[in-house]
Amino acid sequence: MGQQQLLLLVLSTVIVGLATVAGIQAFSENQAQASQDALVQRGTAIASDIQGLAGRPEQMGGVDLSSGKVKGADVADALGYETTGNKKGKQVKADGAGSSGTCTIQDQSKADEMTVKCTSNDAPKDVSVTVNPSNANDGKSNTDAITTSFS
Repeated sequence: MGQQQLLLLVLSTVIVGLATVAGIQAFSENQAQASQDALVQRGTAIASDIQGLAGRPEQMGGVDLSSGKVKGADVADALGYETTGNKKGKQVKADGAGSSGTCTIQDQSKADEMTVKCTSNDAPKDVSVTVNPSNANDGKSNTDAITTSFS
């Protein structure tokens, strides 16, 4: 009778151990996906704010994206974001994307277009969100004002 109880104890310990390992793995995968989703959400929110800023006259705090020379740091300041600065420019915290989650508004490289690059050590891929406000009201069904890509 003692051997059966010992065997049952060992078997239940193995089953609980396997269930714990499976639970930890599932949690890690879900955490990575949640961080990725948070980066997309934050990048899209910033791009939407840039679109609103571009639709406002410069005299009222807006920004003219048609010049092709707008600095990302100037846009971050105009939007009133709390930023941290480094050599790469001003970074906006991406809440929910882990402790290292940040978004940087890139300096303009193309007229009428701004790009927001979001990164996190907890997300599997970086997110780039591009906003082109001139596409918002052009009446073409095949153009999007905001596009998202992963790298």
